[in-house]
Amino acid sequence: MNHVLLSISGHDRPGIVRDVAEALLNVRANIEDSSMTALRGRFAMMLIVSLPESVKLGELKAALAELEQRTGLVIQSQSISEEEARHEPPEPDHVVTVSGADQPGIVHAVTEALADLGISIVDMSTRLGEGDEPAYMMALEVAAGQAAGAMRERLREVSRHIQVDVEVHPLESGIL
Repeated sequence: MNHVLLSISGHDRPGIVRDVAEALLNVRANIEDSSMTALRGRFAMMLIVSLPESVKLGELKAALAELEQRTGLVIQSQSISEEEARHEPPEPDHVVTVSGADQPGIVHAVTEALADLGISIVDMSTRLGEGDEPAYMMALEVAAGQAAGAMRERLREVSRHIQVDVEVHPLESGIL
């Protein structure tokens, strides 16, 4: 079985996920993992798809080229090894939320603290709120494991240093 990583982006509109799913179905590609978001009128999606042995990579690329032409999406594809396809990502066990006045360096300060402790970020989302003083919000799902206590302490230091609110919560078993 061939596995392919797809990165898709373009102007957001209703029906993009349907259009992508239809193009993949037409070449019998199976969507195994996916993540998508819309940011300020732009759409971004990443997928890992598997192709049956009878379907050649060229068939997938032709279907994706037609989809690009028809929709204006930008699609990049790359084959991934079977080892990569079988790789299980770390399971998140905590959610870290950050909020405060917007300023450069918030993402760096928080992620540097996590990286220094060997903590993997599984998912991250940020948003700039509107108002007289824009509020910055960030949510991260992390795999802290045994470093959870050290993470809490280190993020308290980050919170004081860059003057933002940082909260850490255990992650209950989620849907995804």
